[in-house]
Amino acid sequence: MALTIHVERRTGARVLVKLSGRLDVATYQQCRNALEPVLSGVTRYLVFDLADLDYISSMGLRVVLEARQAIEQKGGQVSLAHLQAPIRRVFEIAAVLPEENIFTSVAEADHYFDVIQAKVRTGGIHTP
Repeated sequence: MALTIHVERRTGARVLVKLSGRLDVATYQQCRNALEPVLSGVTRYLVFDLADLDYISSMGLRVVLEARQAIEQKGGQVSLAHLQAPIRRVFEIAAVLPEENIFTSVAEADHYFDVIQAKVRTGGIHTP
C-alpha cells in the first residue's frame, strides 16, 4: 500500500499533515520530501493527522522525530491526532513524543495551539 500525504497550511504558523496508508522504508523519503518546505518555512505548530495511517515502521518514526527536532528548534511543537490503537502503541513504545502532544482530534490540537498562542501574545509564555 502506498502513502498519501496531504499538507494543509492553517492560521498562526500551523500546518496539518494528513498521512494515509503506510509510512515505512518504501515511503519515508516521500514523506520527508513533502515535509521539507514545511520544516524550512515559518511553521511552528505541526499536527500529524494519522486517522488513516495503517502502519508505521522505524523509518516512519524517524521522519516524525526529525520533524519534531526541526520544529522545536524554532520554539514550536509537533503533535499527533487520531492515532489508531496499533500506531499509538508504536509511539508509546518508542517514546518519540510526550503524551501531552497526542490528541484525540485535530480540533483538540487546534484549541491547544490557540491557547498557547494567546499566552504568547499576552506575555504569559516566552519564546526563544
